[in-house]
Amino acid sequence: MLKKIYYSAFTGFLLMIFWPGVWGFADSTFNFTFLFAFLPLLLVDYQIRNDFGKRKFIRTFLYGFIALGIFNAGTTFWVWNAHWSGVLATVFINGGLMSLVFACYGWVTRVHSKRIGYWTLVSGWLALEVFHESWALSFPWLDLGHAFASSPLMIQWYEYTGHRGGTFWILIGNLTLLHAVIKSRVLEINRINGEFNFSFKNLKSSLKSYVTLMGLWLIPIMFSLFLYFNFSEDEMPERLGTVVQPNVDPYYEKFEKSDQQQAREWAQIIKSYLKSNINDSNDLALEFSPNVIVFPETFLHEGLQESHANVFKPIHELDSIIQSYPKTSLLVGAMTYELFTNADRTNTSRKISSHGKNYYDLYNSAFVLSFNKPMRFYHKSKLVVGVEYMPFGSLLSKILGDFTIDMGGSAGSLGTQDYRDVFTLIDTSIKLAPIICWEQDYGNYVREYAKQGANVFAIITNDGWWGNTLGHLTHMQYSRVRAIENRRWILRSSNTGISGFIDPKGQVIEAMTWGEKGIRTSLFRLNNKKTVFTICGDLIGRAGALLFPFLLISVFVRKKVQ
Repeated sequence: MLKKIYYSAFTGFLLMIFWPGVWGFADSTFNFTFLFAFLPLLLVDYQIRNDFGKRKFIRTFLYGFIALGIFNAGTTFWVWNAHWSGVLATVFINGGLMSLVFACYGWVTRVHSKRIGYWTLVSGWLALEVFHESWALSFPWLDLGHAFASSPLMIQWYEYTGHRGGTFWILIGNLTLLHAVIKSRVLEINRINGEFNFSFKNLKSSLKSYVTLMGLWLIPIMFSLFLYFNFSEDEMPERLGTVVQPNVDPYYEKFEKSDQQQAREWAQIIKSYLKSNINDSNDLALEFSPNVIVFPETFLHEGLQESHANVFKPIHELDSIIQSYPKTSLLVGAMTYELFTNADRTNTSRKISSHGKNYYDLYNSAFVLSFNKPMRFYHKSKLVVGVEYMPFGSLLSKILGDFTIDMGGSAGSLGTQDYRDVFTLIDTSIKLAPIICWEQDYGNYVREYAKQGANVFAIITNDGWWGNTLGHLTHMQYSRVRAIENRRWILRSSNTGISGFIDPKGQVIEAMTWGEKGIRTSLFRLNNKKTVFTICGDLIGRAGALLFPFLLISVFVRKKVQ
Protein backbone atom coordinates (compact mmCIF):
# COMPACT_ATOMS: atom_id res chain seq x y z
CA MET A 1 0.00 0.00 0.00
CA LEU A 2 2.76 2.44 0.93
CA LYS A 3 4.52 1.88 -2.39
CA LYS A 4 1.28 2.64 -4.26
CA ILE A 5 0.94 5.91 -2.34
CA TYR A 6 4.50 6.88 -3.26
CA TYR A 7 3.92 6.10 -6.92
CA SER A 8 0.63 8.02 -7.00
CA ALA A 9 2.23 11.01 -5.31
CA PHE A 10 5.14 10.86 -7.75
CA THR A 11 2.76 11.36 -10.68
CA GLY A 12 1.19 14.32 -8.90
CA PHE A 13 4.57 15.95 -8.30
CA LEU A 14 5.75 15.34 -11.88
CA LEU A 15 2.62 17.04 -13.22
CA MET A 16 2.93 19.86 -10.71
CA ILE A 17 6.58 20.87 -10.77
CA PHE A 18 6.82 21.25 -14.54
CA TRP A 19 3.52 23.03 -15.09
CA PRO A 20 3.83 26.39 -16.93
CA GLY A 21 4.69 29.21 -14.57
CA VAL A 22 6.07 27.09 -11.72
CA TRP A 23 9.65 28.01 -12.66
CA GLY A 24 8.85 31.60 -13.60
CA PHE A 25 8.36 32.98 -17.06
CA ALA A 26 11.37 31.31 -18.67
CA ASP A 27 10.81 29.03 -21.67
CA SER A 28 11.11 25.27 -21.29
CA THR A 29 12.37 24.62 -24.79
CA PHE A 30 11.69 20.87 -24.83
CA ASN A 31 9.67 19.53 -21.92
CA PHE A 32 9.18 15.76 -22.23
CA THR A 33 8.11 15.28 -18.61
CA PHE A 34 4.38 15.14 -19.32
CA LEU A 35 4.87 12.33 -21.84
CA PHE A 36 5.78 9.96 -18.99
CA ALA A 37 4.39 11.71 -15.88
CA PHE A 38 1.32 9.45 -15.67
CA LEU A 39 3.35 6.23 -15.79
CA PRO A 40 3.71 5.77 -11.98
CA LEU A 41 -0.05 6.16 -11.51
CA LEU A 42 -0.77 3.82 -14.43
CA LEU A 43 1.50 1.25 -12.79
CA VAL A 44 -0.54 1.51 -9.61
CA ASP A 45 -3.67 0.67 -11.58
CA TYR A 46 -1.77 -2.23 -13.20
CA GLN A 47 -0.97 -3.59 -9.75
CA ILE A 48 -4.58 -3.29 -8.60
CA ARG A 49 -5.75 -4.96 -11.81
CA ASN A 50 -3.53 -8.00 -11.13
CA ASP A 51 -3.95 -8.48 -7.40
CA PHE A 52 -6.63 -10.46 -5.52
CA GLY A 53 -7.94 -7.49 -3.57
CA LYS A 54 -11.54 -6.25 -3.58
CA ARG A 55 -13.15 -2.85 -4.22
CA LYS A 56 -10.83 -2.17 -7.09
CA PHE A 57 -12.86 0.74 -8.48
CA ILE A 58 -12.73 2.60 -5.15
CA ARG A 59 -9.04 1.84 -4.67
CA THR A 60 -8.22 3.06 -8.18
CA PHE A 61 -10.21 6.23 -7.53
CA LEU A 62 -8.45 6.92 -4.21
CA TYR A 63 -4.94 6.41 -5.55
CA GLY A 64 -5.88 8.55 -8.53
CA PHE A 65 -7.09 11.24 -6.17
CA ILE A 66 -3.74 11.26 -4.35
CA ALA A 67 -1.97 12.01 -7.65
CA LEU A 68 -4.49 14.37 -9.16
CA GLY A 69 -5.26 16.11 -5.88
CA ILE A 70 -1.56 16.97 -5.53
CA PHE A 71 -1.56 18.13 -9.15
CA ASN A 72 -4.56 20.43 -8.60
CA ALA A 73 -3.35 21.76 -5.26
CA GLY A 74 0.21 22.38 -6.44
CA THR A 75 -0.84 24.34 -9.52
CA THR A 76 -3.72 26.38 -8.07
CA PHE A 77 -2.71 27.00 -4.43
CA TRP A 78 -2.29 30.71 -5.23
CA VAL A 79 -6.09 31.10 -5.44
CA TRP A 80 -5.91 31.04 -1.61
CA ASN A 81 -4.67 34.65 -1.79
CA ALA A 82 -8.11 35.58 -3.05
CA HIS A 83 -10.25 33.05 -1.17
CA TRP A 84 -9.61 29.65 0.41
CA SER A 85 -12.78 28.16 -1.08
CA GLY A 86 -11.31 28.33 -4.59
CA VAL A 87 -8.49 25.93 -3.70
CA LEU A 88 -10.80 23.46 -1.98
CA ALA A 89 -13.20 23.49 -4.93
CA THR A 90 -10.37 22.91 -7.38
CA VAL A 91 -8.81 20.05 -5.44
CA PHE A 92 -11.99 18.20 -4.50
CA ILE A 93 -14.21 18.89 -7.50
CA ASN A 94 -11.73 18.98 -10.36
CA GLY A 95 -9.40 16.44 -8.73
CA GLY A 96 -12.38 14.21 -8.02
CA LEU A 97 -13.64 14.37 -11.62
CA MET A 98 -10.17 13.54 -12.96
CA SER A 99 -9.92 10.62 -10.54
CA LEU A 100 -13.34 9.37 -11.60
CA VAL A 101 -12.20 9.24 -15.23
CA PHE A 102 -9.12 7.30 -14.12
CA ALA A 103 -11.24 4.88 -12.09
CA CYS A 104 -13.48 4.29 -15.13
CA TYR A 105 -10.37 3.47 -17.14
CA GLY A 106 -9.35 0.89 -14.53
CA TRP A 107 -12.81 -0.67 -14.47
CA VAL A 108 -13.08 -1.00 -18.27
CA THR A 109 -9.57 -2.44 -18.49
CA ARG A 110 -10.45 -5.10 -15.90
CA VAL A 111 -13.86 -6.15 -17.25
CA HIS A 112 -13.21 -5.78 -20.97
CA SER A 113 -9.71 -5.29 -22.43
CA LYS A 114 -6.61 -3.14 -22.24
CA ARG A 115 -7.23 -1.57 -25.63
CA ILE A 116 -10.76 -0.44 -24.80
CA GLY A 117 -9.50 0.67 -21.39
CA TYR A 118 -6.85 2.85 -23.00
CA TRP A 119 -9.44 4.52 -25.23
CA THR A 120 -11.67 4.99 -22.20
CA LEU A 121 -8.96 6.99 -20.44
CA VAL A 122 -8.18 9.11 -23.50
CA SER A 123 -11.77 9.79 -24.48
CA GLY A 124 -12.85 10.26 -20.86
CA TRP A 125 -10.22 12.89 -20.19
CA LEU A 126 -11.08 14.70 -23.43
CA ALA A 127 -14.76 14.54 -22.52
CA LEU A 128 -14.00 16.06 -19.10
CA GLU A 129 -12.09 18.93 -20.69
CA VAL A 130 -14.94 19.59 -23.12
CA PHE A 131 -17.38 19.40 -20.20
CA HIS A 132 -15.28 22.04 -18.43
CA GLU A 133 -15.88 24.43 -21.32
CA SER A 134 -19.50 25.09 -20.46
CA TRP A 135 -20.88 23.60 -17.23
CA ALA A 136 -21.70 25.62 -14.12
CA LEU A 137 -18.31 24.96 -12.44
CA SER A 138 -16.35 25.47 -15.65
CA PHE A 139 -12.58 25.13 -15.11
CA PRO A 140 -10.28 24.77 -18.17
CA TRP A 141 -7.16 25.92 -16.30
CA LEU A 142 -5.66 22.44 -16.01
CA ASP A 143 -6.47 21.14 -19.48
CA LEU A 144 -3.48 18.90 -20.20
CA GLY A 145 -2.83 20.57 -23.56
CA HIS A 146 -1.87 23.72 -21.65
CA ALA A 147 1.09 21.84 -20.17
CA PHE A 148 3.31 22.83 -23.14
CA ALA A 149 2.42 26.54 -23.00
CA SER A 150 5.98 27.45 -21.98
CA SER A 151 7.41 25.23 -24.75
CA PRO A 152 6.08 26.83 -27.96
CA LEU A 153 8.71 25.10 -30.08
CA MET A 154 6.96 21.78 -29.34
CA ILE A 155 3.38 22.77 -30.17
CA GLN A 156 3.29 24.73 -33.41
CA TRP A 157 0.97 22.00 -34.73
CA TYR A 158 -1.74 23.27 -32.37
CA GLU A 159 -2.85 25.36 -35.37
CA TYR A 160 -4.35 22.10 -36.67
CA THR A 161 -5.67 20.48 -33.49
CA GLY A 162 -5.94 23.16 -30.85
CA HIS A 163 -4.60 22.48 -27.37
CA ARG A 164 -6.75 19.35 -27.12
CA GLY A 165 -4.22 17.75 -29.45
CA GLY A 166 -1.70 18.19 -26.65
CA THR A 167 -4.03 16.42 -24.22
CA PHE A 168 -4.33 13.52 -26.67
CA TRP A 169 -0.54 13.43 -27.17
CA ILE A 170 0.19 13.29 -23.43
CA LEU A 171 -2.29 10.51 -22.72
CA ILE A 172 -1.38 8.38 -25.74
CA GLY A 173 2.33 8.83 -24.96
CA ASN A 174 1.90 7.64 -21.38
CA LEU A 175 -0.27 4.67 -22.35
CA THR A 176 2.17 3.63 -25.08
CA LEU A 177 4.97 3.74 -22.53
CA LEU A 178 2.91 1.61 -20.12
CA HIS A 179 2.23 -0.91 -22.90
CA ALA A 180 5.93 -1.11 -23.73
CA VAL A 181 6.86 -1.63 -20.07
CA ILE A 182 4.26 -4.39 -19.66
CA LYS A 183 5.16 -6.09 -22.94
CA SER A 184 8.85 -6.17 -22.12
CA ARG A 185 7.99 -7.89 -18.83
CA VAL A 186 9.95 -5.32 -16.91
CA LEU A 187 7.42 -5.75 -14.11
CA GLU A 188 6.93 -8.77 -11.90
CA ILE A 189 3.64 -8.62 -9.97
CA ASN A 190 3.04 -10.41 -6.69
CA ARG A 191 -0.68 -11.14 -7.01
CA ILE A 192 -1.14 -11.75 -3.29
CA ASN A 193 -0.06 -8.37 -2.01
CA GLY A 194 -0.18 -6.48 -5.30
CA GLU A 195 3.40 -5.22 -5.02
CA PHE A 196 5.76 -5.24 -7.98
CA ASN A 197 9.45 -5.21 -8.73
CA PHE A 198 11.48 -4.34 -11.80
CA SER A 199 13.34 -7.21 -13.50
CA PHE A 200 14.71 -5.74 -16.77
CA LYS A 201 14.94 -9.22 -18.32
CA ASN A 202 13.20 -9.00 -21.68
CA LEU A 203 13.76 -5.51 -23.04
CA LYS A 204 14.75 -6.83 -26.48
CA SER A 205 11.38 -8.53 -26.95
CA SER A 206 9.61 -5.17 -26.95
CA LEU A 207 12.05 -3.20 -29.09
CA LYS A 208 9.25 -2.47 -31.56
CA SER A 209 7.14 -0.94 -28.80
CA TYR A 210 9.94 1.39 -27.71
CA VAL A 211 10.67 2.41 -31.31
CA THR A 212 6.96 3.25 -31.69
CA LEU A 213 7.14 5.24 -28.48
CA MET A 214 10.13 7.27 -29.67
CA GLY A 215 8.32 8.01 -32.91
CA LEU A 216 5.23 9.09 -31.01
CA TRP A 217 7.35 11.47 -28.94
CA LEU A 218 9.61 12.86 -31.64
CA ILE A 219 7.50 13.15 -34.81
CA PRO A 220 5.16 15.87 -33.41
CA ILE A 221 8.19 17.85 -32.21
CA MET A 222 9.95 17.58 -35.56
CA PHE A 223 6.77 18.65 -37.33
CA SER A 224 6.46 21.56 -34.89
CA LEU A 225 10.01 22.72 -35.62
CA PHE A 226 9.29 22.52 -39.35
CA LEU A 227 6.22 24.74 -38.91
CA TYR A 228 8.10 27.14 -36.66
CA PHE A 229 10.96 27.80 -39.06
CA ASN A 230 8.72 27.93 -42.13
CA PHE A 231 6.06 30.27 -40.76
CA SER A 232 6.19 33.62 -42.56
CA GLU A 233 4.53 36.96 -41.85
CA ASP A 234 6.02 38.83 -44.78
CA GLU A 235 2.70 39.32 -46.58
CA MET A 236 0.85 40.51 -43.48
CA PRO A 237 0.38 44.29 -43.07
CA GLU A 238 2.18 45.95 -40.13
CA ARG A 239 0.55 48.14 -37.53
CA LEU A 240 1.69 49.80 -34.30
CA GLY A 241 0.26 48.96 -30.90
CA THR A 242 0.72 50.13 -27.31
CA VAL A 243 -0.16 48.32 -24.08
CA VAL A 244 -0.57 49.87 -20.63
CA GLN A 245 0.25 48.30 -17.25
CA PRO A 246 -0.91 50.59 -14.40
CA ASN A 247 0.42 48.30 -11.61
CA VAL A 248 -2.34 49.15 -9.15
CA ASP A 249 -3.19 46.94 -6.17
CA PRO A 250 -6.68 45.63 -7.02
CA TYR A 251 -7.83 45.30 -3.43
CA TYR A 252 -7.10 48.70 -1.91
CA GLU A 253 -5.07 51.16 -3.99
CA LYS A 254 -7.30 50.82 -7.04
CA PHE A 255 -10.32 52.18 -5.20
CA GLU A 256 -8.48 55.13 -3.66
CA LYS A 257 -8.52 56.88 -7.05
CA SER A 258 -11.66 57.87 -8.85
CA ASP A 259 -12.08 56.85 -12.46
CA GLN A 260 -11.62 60.45 -13.50
CA GLN A 261 -8.29 60.69 -11.65
CA GLN A 262 -7.14 57.39 -13.12
CA ALA A 263 -8.14 58.39 -16.65
CA ARG A 264 -6.60 61.87 -16.37
CA GLU A 265 -3.31 60.50 -15.02
CA TRP A 266 -2.90 57.96 -17.78
CA ALA A 267 -4.06 60.33 -20.51
CA GLN A 268 -1.26 62.67 -19.48
CA ILE A 269 1.29 59.82 -19.23
CA ILE A 270 0.36 58.47 -22.67
CA LYS A 271 0.38 61.85 -24.42
CA SER A 272 3.76 62.64 -22.87
CA TYR A 273 5.03 59.20 -23.86
CA LEU A 274 3.84 59.53 -27.44
CA LYS A 275 5.25 63.01 -27.78
CA SER A 276 8.70 62.03 -26.50
CA ASN A 277 8.87 58.72 -28.35
CA ILE A 278 7.50 59.82 -31.70
CA ASN A 279 8.50 63.36 -32.54
CA ASP A 280 7.58 66.93 -31.78
CA SER A 281 6.48 67.30 -35.38
CA ASN A 282 2.70 67.07 -35.56
CA ASP A 283 2.82 65.49 -39.02
CA LEU A 284 5.07 62.68 -37.81
CA ALA A 285 2.97 62.21 -34.71
CA LEU A 286 -0.13 61.74 -36.80
CA GLU A 287 1.67 59.34 -39.13
CA PHE A 288 3.42 57.16 -36.55
CA SER A 289 1.10 57.24 -33.55
CA PRO A 290 -0.06 53.79 -32.45
CA ASN A 291 -3.09 52.37 -34.20
CA VAL A 292 -4.41 51.03 -30.90
CA ILE A 293 -3.69 51.52 -27.21
CA VAL A 294 -4.88 48.73 -24.90
CA PHE A 295 -5.82 49.30 -21.25
CA PRO A 296 -6.40 46.46 -18.73
CA GLU A 297 -9.56 44.86 -17.42
CA THR A 298 -11.67 47.12 -15.15
CA PHE A 299 -9.33 50.05 -15.78
CA LEU A 300 -12.46 52.10 -14.99
CA HIS A 301 -14.15 50.45 -12.02
CA GLU A 302 -16.85 52.83 -10.81
CA GLY A 303 -19.42 51.96 -13.47
CA LEU A 304 -20.44 53.56 -16.75
CA GLN A 305 -23.99 53.56 -18.00
CA GLU A 306 -23.51 52.32 -21.54
CA SER A 307 -26.33 54.25 -23.18
CA HIS A 308 -24.93 57.53 -21.80
CA ALA A 309 -21.24 56.67 -21.45
CA ASN A 310 -20.06 59.63 -23.52
CA VAL A 311 -21.19 62.10 -20.82
CA PHE A 312 -19.05 60.49 -18.12
CA LYS A 313 -15.98 62.56 -17.19
CA PRO A 314 -13.44 59.66 -17.36
CA ILE A 315 -14.39 59.22 -21.03
CA HIS A 316 -13.69 62.92 -21.64
CA GLU A 317 -10.21 62.47 -20.16
CA LEU A 318 -9.44 59.48 -22.40
CA ASP A 319 -10.98 61.25 -25.35
CA SER A 320 -8.22 63.88 -25.08
CA ILE A 321 -5.77 61.22 -26.33
CA ILE A 322 -7.64 60.58 -29.55
CA GLN A 323 -8.25 64.29 -30.05
CA SER A 324 -4.47 64.69 -30.13
CA TYR A 325 -3.93 61.44 -32.08
CA PRO A 326 -7.06 60.87 -34.20
CA LYS A 327 -5.58 57.82 -35.95
CA THR A 328 -5.40 56.01 -32.61
CA SER A 329 -8.16 53.87 -31.11
CA LEU A 330 -8.39 52.96 -27.42
CA LEU A 331 -9.52 49.59 -26.05
CA VAL A 332 -10.47 50.03 -22.40
CA GLY A 333 -11.69 47.64 -19.71
CA ALA A 334 -14.50 48.96 -17.52
CA MET A 335 -17.32 48.00 -15.21
CA THR A 336 -20.52 49.07 -16.97
CA TYR A 337 -24.24 48.82 -16.39
CA GLU A 338 -27.52 49.37 -18.17
CA LEU A 339 -31.03 50.13 -16.97
CA PHE A 340 -34.13 48.29 -18.14
CA THR A 341 -37.86 48.38 -17.72
CA ASN A 342 -39.81 45.23 -16.99
CA ALA A 343 -40.61 44.91 -20.70
CA ASP A 344 -37.00 44.87 -21.96
CA ARG A 345 -35.18 43.39 -18.97
CA THR A 346 -32.54 40.68 -19.49
CA ASN A 347 -32.32 37.24 -17.86
CA THR A 348 -29.54 38.41 -15.53
CA SER A 349 -30.97 41.82 -14.61
CA ARG A 350 -32.08 42.62 -11.09
CA LYS A 351 -34.46 45.10 -9.50
CA ILE A 352 -32.98 48.40 -8.47
CA SER A 353 -35.09 48.25 -5.33
CA SER A 354 -37.55 45.76 -3.92
CA HIS A 355 -40.46 48.12 -4.58
CA GLY A 356 -39.30 49.54 -7.93
CA LYS A 357 -40.25 48.52 -11.45
CA ASN A 358 -36.87 49.24 -13.03
CA TYR A 359 -34.01 46.79 -13.45
CA TYR A 360 -30.27 46.98 -13.98
CA ASP A 361 -27.56 44.68 -15.31
CA LEU A 362 -23.85 44.82 -14.47
CA TYR A 363 -21.12 43.90 -16.95
CA ASN A 364 -17.40 43.37 -17.02
CA SER A 365 -16.83 45.11 -20.33
CA ALA A 366 -14.37 46.24 -22.94
CA PHE A 367 -15.15 49.25 -25.10
CA VAL A 368 -13.52 50.97 -28.07
CA LEU A 369 -13.03 54.71 -28.20
CA SER A 370 -12.23 56.16 -31.64
CA PHE A 371 -12.22 59.64 -33.16
CA ASN A 372 -15.76 60.72 -34.15
CA LYS A 373 -17.05 57.15 -33.78
CA PRO A 374 -19.75 55.84 -31.41
CA MET A 375 -18.51 53.75 -28.50
CA ARG A 376 -18.93 49.99 -28.84
CA PHE A 377 -19.14 47.60 -25.88
CA TYR A 378 -18.35 43.92 -25.43
CA HIS A 379 -19.48 42.07 -22.29
CA LYS A 380 -17.28 39.39 -20.79
CA SER A 381 -19.14 36.12 -21.28
CA LYS A 382 -16.94 33.46 -19.68
CA LEU A 383 -17.30 34.47 -16.06
CA VAL A 384 -15.21 33.36 -13.09
CA VAL A 385 -17.12 30.91 -10.92
CA GLY A 386 -18.00 32.32 -7.50
CA VAL A 387 -16.54 35.73 -8.35
CA GLU A 388 -18.56 37.00 -11.27
CA TYR A 389 -21.46 34.63 -11.06
CA MET A 390 -22.90 32.09 -8.65
CA PRO A 391 -23.21 28.59 -10.15
CA PHE A 392 -26.59 26.92 -9.87
CA GLY A 393 -27.93 30.39 -9.11
CA SER A 394 -31.60 29.54 -9.34
CA LEU A 395 -31.12 26.92 -6.63
CA LEU A 396 -28.61 28.69 -4.39
CA SER A 397 -30.09 32.18 -4.59
CA LYS A 398 -32.81 31.16 -2.12
CA ILE A 399 -30.07 30.29 0.38
CA LEU A 400 -27.22 32.70 -0.41
CA GLY A 401 -28.97 35.48 -2.28
CA ASP A 402 -26.72 37.25 -4.80
CA PHE A 403 -23.58 36.21 -2.94
CA THR A 404 -20.20 36.22 -4.72
CA ILE A 405 -16.62 36.46 -3.54
CA ASP A 406 -14.94 39.87 -3.84
CA MET A 407 -11.55 39.39 -5.46
CA GLY A 408 -10.55 42.97 -5.93
CA GLY A 409 -12.19 43.79 -9.23
CA SER A 410 -15.48 42.96 -10.81
CA ALA A 411 -17.81 41.26 -8.33
CA GLY A 412 -21.43 40.27 -8.27
CA SER A 413 -23.47 38.19 -10.70
CA LEU A 414 -22.77 39.80 -14.07
CA GLY A 415 -24.51 39.88 -17.42
CA THR A 416 -23.07 38.29 -20.56
CA GLN A 417 -23.72 38.19 -24.29
CA ASP A 418 -24.32 35.25 -26.60
CA TYR A 419 -21.96 36.13 -29.45
CA ARG A 420 -18.31 37.04 -29.99
CA ASP A 421 -17.94 40.69 -30.90
CA VAL A 422 -15.10 41.90 -33.15
CA PHE A 423 -14.23 45.60 -33.06
CA THR A 424 -13.31 47.48 -36.25
CA LEU A 425 -10.96 50.31 -35.25
CA ILE A 426 -10.45 53.75 -36.78
CA ASP A 427 -7.98 51.99 -39.07
CA THR A 428 -10.65 49.80 -40.61
CA SER A 429 -8.13 47.11 -41.61
CA ILE A 430 -7.77 46.21 -37.91
CA LYS A 431 -10.39 43.74 -36.69
CA LEU A 432 -9.73 43.44 -32.94
CA ALA A 433 -10.94 40.65 -30.65
CA PRO A 434 -11.58 41.94 -27.07
CA ILE A 435 -10.75 38.97 -24.83
CA ILE A 436 -11.26 39.60 -21.12
CA CYS A 437 -9.16 37.71 -18.55
CA TRP A 438 -10.58 34.21 -17.90
CA GLU A 439 -11.93 34.01 -21.46
CA GLN A 440 -8.42 33.51 -22.83
CA ASP A 441 -8.22 30.06 -21.21
CA TYR A 442 -11.03 28.68 -23.41
CA GLY A 443 -9.40 27.65 -26.66
CA ASN A 444 -12.61 26.91 -28.56
CA TYR A 445 -14.16 30.15 -27.32
CA VAL A 446 -11.23 32.32 -28.40
CA ARG A 447 -11.00 30.76 -31.85
CA GLU A 448 -14.58 31.98 -32.51
CA TYR A 449 -13.18 35.52 -32.62
CA ALA A 450 -10.80 34.59 -35.43
CA LYS A 451 -13.60 32.74 -37.18
CA GLN A 452 -15.68 35.94 -36.98
CA GLY A 453 -12.88 37.83 -38.76
CA ALA A 454 -10.61 39.10 -35.97
CA ASN A 455 -7.08 39.51 -37.34
CA VAL A 456 -5.47 40.49 -34.03
CA PHE A 457 -6.31 39.63 -30.40
CA ALA A 458 -6.26 41.93 -27.38
CA ILE A 459 -6.26 40.25 -23.97
CA ILE A 460 -7.09 42.54 -21.05
CA THR A 461 -6.81 41.14 -17.56
CA ASN A 462 -6.49 41.96 -13.87
CA ASP A 463 -3.99 39.43 -12.53
CA GLY A 464 -3.18 41.37 -9.38
CA TRP A 465 -5.70 39.61 -7.14
CA TRP A 466 -3.55 36.44 -7.25
CA GLY A 467 -0.58 38.22 -5.66
CA ASN A 468 2.98 37.69 -6.82
CA THR A 469 2.54 33.92 -7.28
CA LEU A 470 2.67 31.59 -10.24
CA GLY A 471 -0.96 32.50 -11.06
CA HIS A 472 -0.13 35.49 -13.24
CA LEU A 473 2.82 33.64 -14.81
CA THR A 474 0.69 30.65 -15.81
CA HIS A 475 -2.03 32.93 -17.11
CA MET A 476 0.42 34.69 -19.42
CA GLN A 477 1.79 31.38 -20.68
CA TYR A 478 -1.68 30.22 -21.73
CA SER A 479 -1.96 33.32 -23.94
CA ARG A 480 0.84 31.90 -26.06
CA VAL A 481 -1.22 28.79 -26.81
CA ARG A 482 -4.09 30.95 -28.10
CA ALA A 483 -1.66 32.83 -30.38
CA ILE A 484 -0.36 29.58 -31.90
CA GLU A 485 -3.79 27.98 -32.34
CA ASN A 486 -5.09 30.88 -34.42
CA ARG A 487 -1.78 32.38 -35.67
CA ARG A 488 -2.74 35.80 -34.35
CA TRP A 489 -0.71 38.51 -32.69
CA ILE A 490 -1.81 39.23 -29.12
CA LEU A 491 -1.64 42.61 -27.41
CA ARG A 492 -1.84 41.85 -23.71
CA SER A 493 -2.56 44.46 -21.04
CA SER A 494 -2.66 43.46 -17.39
CA ASN A 495 -3.43 45.65 -14.39
CA THR A 496 -0.29 44.10 -13.03
CA GLY A 497 1.32 40.82 -13.92
CA ILE A 498 2.81 40.48 -17.39
CA SER A 499 1.85 42.83 -20.21
CA GLY A 500 3.36 42.81 -23.67
CA PHE A 501 3.06 41.36 -27.15
CA ILE A 502 2.92 37.75 -28.35
CA ASP A 503 3.59 36.83 -31.97
CA PRO A 504 1.76 34.04 -33.88
CA LYS A 505 4.53 31.57 -32.98
CA GLY A 506 4.01 32.13 -29.25
CA GLN A 507 7.10 34.28 -28.70
CA VAL A 508 6.79 37.07 -26.11
CA ILE A 509 8.01 40.55 -27.07
CA GLU A 510 8.39 43.76 -25.04
CA ALA A 511 7.07 42.24 -21.82
CA MET A 512 6.56 44.10 -18.55
CA THR A 513 6.79 41.92 -15.44
CA TRP A 514 5.14 41.88 -12.02
CA GLY A 515 5.27 45.16 -10.11
CA GLU A 516 6.29 47.21 -13.16
CA LYS A 517 4.34 50.31 -14.11
CA GLY A 518 4.69 51.39 -17.68
CA ILE A 519 3.90 51.40 -21.37
CA ARG A 520 5.24 49.27 -24.18
CA THR A 521 4.93 49.83 -27.93
CA SER A 522 5.62 47.35 -30.70
CA LEU A 523 4.84 46.61 -34.31
CA PHE A 524 2.38 43.79 -34.89
CA ARG A 525 0.92 42.21 -38.00
CA LEU A 526 -2.61 41.53 -39.16
CA ASN A 527 -3.38 37.97 -40.22
CA ASN A 528 -6.63 37.38 -42.06
CA LYS A 529 -5.88 33.74 -42.84
CA LYS A 530 -7.67 31.13 -40.76
CA THR A 531 -5.96 28.04 -39.37
CA VAL A 532 -7.46 24.56 -39.56
CA PHE A 533 -8.32 24.83 -35.87
CA THR A 534 -9.98 28.22 -36.39
CA ILE A 535 -12.18 26.81 -39.16
CA CYS A 536 -12.95 23.32 -37.81
CA GLY A 537 -12.78 23.84 -34.06
CA ASP A 538 -12.11 21.24 -31.40
CA LEU A 539 -12.57 18.05 -33.43
CA ILE A 540 -10.47 15.92 -31.06
CA GLY A 541 -12.35 17.07 -27.97
CA ARG A 542 -15.74 16.52 -29.56
CA ALA A 543 -14.74 13.06 -30.73
CA GLY A 544 -13.67 12.17 -27.18
CA ALA A 545 -16.89 13.55 -25.71
CA LEU A 546 -18.92 11.35 -28.08
CA LEU A 547 -16.80 8.22 -27.65
CA PHE A 548 -16.55 8.16 -23.84
CA PRO A 549 -20.21 7.59 -22.92
CA PHE A 550 -20.56 5.12 -25.80
CA LEU A 551 -17.66 3.04 -24.46
CA LEU A 552 -18.98 3.06 -20.90
CA ILE A 553 -22.51 2.09 -21.92
CA SER A 554 -21.35 -0.65 -24.30
CA VAL A 555 -19.01 -2.18 -21.70
CA PHE A 556 -21.71 -1.97 -19.00
CA VAL A 557 -24.30 -3.66 -21.23
CA ARG A 558 -21.82 -6.33 -22.32
CA LYS A 559 -20.97 -7.09 -18.69
CA LYS A 560 -24.66 -7.37 -17.76
CA VAL A 561 -25.38 -9.67 -20.70
CA GLN A 562 -22.45 -11.91 -19.82
